[in-house]
Amino acid sequence: MKWVVRILGFGTLLVVVIAGMAFGYRVWRQHENAIALAIVAPSGVQEASFVRIGGIDQWISIRGEDRGNPILLFLHGGPGNSILPLEPAFRAWESHFTMVQWDQRGAGKTYGRNGTDERPMTVDRIVQDGIEVAEYLRKRLEKSNVVLLGHSWGTEIGMQMVIARPDLFSAYVGTGQVVSIREKETYIYADTLRRLRAAGDSDGIRALEQIGQPPYRNNHDLEVQRHWSERYDIPAERDLRAHFTPMVAFAPDFSLRDIYNLLYASEWTAQELFADEAEFDARVCCTTFQVPVFVFNGDHDTITPTELVRPWFDMLQAPSKGLVVMKDAGHSAVLAAPDVFLDLLLRDVRPVAVAWLRDQP
Repeated sequence: MKWVVRILGFGTLLVVVIAGMAFGYRVWRQHENAIALAIVAPSGVQEASFVRIGGIDQWISIRGEDRGNPILLFLHGGPGNSILPLEPAFRAWESHFTMVQWDQRGAGKTYGRNGTDERPMTVDRIVQDGIEVAEYLRKRLEKSNVVLLGHSWGTEIGMQMVIARPDLFSAYVGTGQVVSIREKETYIYADTLRRLRAAGDSDGIRALEQIGQPPYRNNHDLEVQRHWSERYDIPAERDLRAHFTPMVAFAPDFSLRDIYNLLYASEWTAQELFADEAEFDARVCCTTFQVPVFVFNGDHDTITPTELVRPWFDMLQAPSKGLVVMKDAGHSAVLAAPDVFLDLLLRDVRPVAVAWLRDQP
């Protein structure tokens, strides 16, 4: 019996030692990353805090090497998929834009602060939140305009923000551009089933046949489809999780609780918004813009296929517009190839924003 107690005690001690070493290593890596990410330029800005938006505290991060640069507000995908820990991927952007990451209602640190007290969770409420964020940024940074960059779900919110308050924005940029939820889900289902049959994947075929064709009953059915679609996506998309895991694990000022909220907030948020979002159609709400519009979509985007984007883009009216199909890129091209995406922003978007600022009285 004494040997059993000793073995259990040794095992417990070993676990504690290993956990302590892992924790110490994480703290060290976070410190190193904080140094690497520090903004030291005299005219730079680096701040992050909760701001009262829409009646609740919402997390906003502002980073840039020069306050004179245009503001770029990034609207993350999801709903509920914060990309706050991925700031290292956008480090080069901060030389050309003042980058703003906003954890929307139901995402990341905002969800961690408020939990389910974030209701009402509606598309309209988050659009209004976004407008309040833009107004806050203009006042905080003493700038008269914002470039809005929406990714996937963020495009649904972003287009409606720009149309409702064009005076706040100098340009709209969409990537993973959503046009019609119903139409794209029907397209994705058929395309995924085709790829599964080509691969002879009987498990995947069975799973899709069990949930049936869209419209889906709930977010769980949607996630089943996404799981099998991602399995046969291009490598750049499949490898994203492995590529970004270290960034999340060692993000400065990011607790283990923050990581938990980052991973699980989207489940609650997506289900809360499932019915409301299901009716979104940009061809109904979003065809006339008073600011320049740019869409940068991957040629292998399996979630918001460019084939569905082109007809909408052709019909929309704007002072100027541009569509770029990124070669060998998928739905998350902005995350998988941030340097290539930055080149497009510098070529097409930043000159528009700078000219807008120059022309203001």
